[in-house]
Amino acid sequence: MAPPIRPAAALGTAVAILAGLTTGSDLAAQTAVPNLSGNYIRGDFVGLGQSDQVIDPELLTEEGQRRWLSYDYTTDDPAYGCIPSSWTRVWLNPNVVVRVSQADDHVRLRYEFMDLDRVIPLVADTDVEDAGGIEGLPTLGRYVAWYDADTLVIDSSDYERGYISTIADWAGLPQSRRMRTIERISRSDDGLTIEITHMDPVVFRRPFVVTLNYESTDFELLEYGCVPEEASIVAPD
Repeated sequence: MAPPIRPAAALGTAVAILAGLTTGSDLAAQTAVPNLSGNYIRGDFVGLGQSDQVIDPELLTEEGQRRWLSYDYTTDDPAYGCIPSSWTRVWLNPNVVVRVSQADDHVRLRYEFMDLDRVIPLVADTDVEDAGGIEGLPTLGRYVAWYDADTLVIDSSDYERGYISTIADWAGLPQSRRMRTIERISRSDDGLTIEITHMDPVVFRRPFVVTLNYESTDFELLEYGCVPEEASIVAPD
């Protein structure tokens, strides 16, 4: 059975434009599922988030700015409890392996970071009740996926309030319960390109997009083995 391919019309016009999905007769040409399976490791940024860039102050709403400025890394980072703050934060982490495997009805992403195992149902309808999620990690939301030509598209929502990132220039960048993200994963020359679009009317005035490169690797997935008692130790100023 071939994995379902979901039409853009199901998403609504605004999100379809953001995600760059195809419509109508274009779907007829989508007969092959891209081969994304393999082990990958993060390369360099290819978009917003380079070391010399910071958040555009016009991006954040007044509430988003307030939440961002109130972030205290010594107390607010969920990683001190071995909890990832968001999938964007997981993708941002350098020097750890991600393993992608594909099946007829799901895609599985195993992240070395925090030993996360993400099983994402492949769907053809937006109104699904069996969206994937990880019990006990509500800030990671719930998600479904489909293929758009050569790209895997992951649609996530139902988030708890938290932080998109706790590292680099984006440390403390908030997310609200109204956030929705579209992850687009496609093959690059020797790896993957991951583009994540965040839509959150509480925090952002416009969509916030993160783009990263992952390179193919022969490294195997290792156990991260985070221990809360050790992770909670914060270096003194």
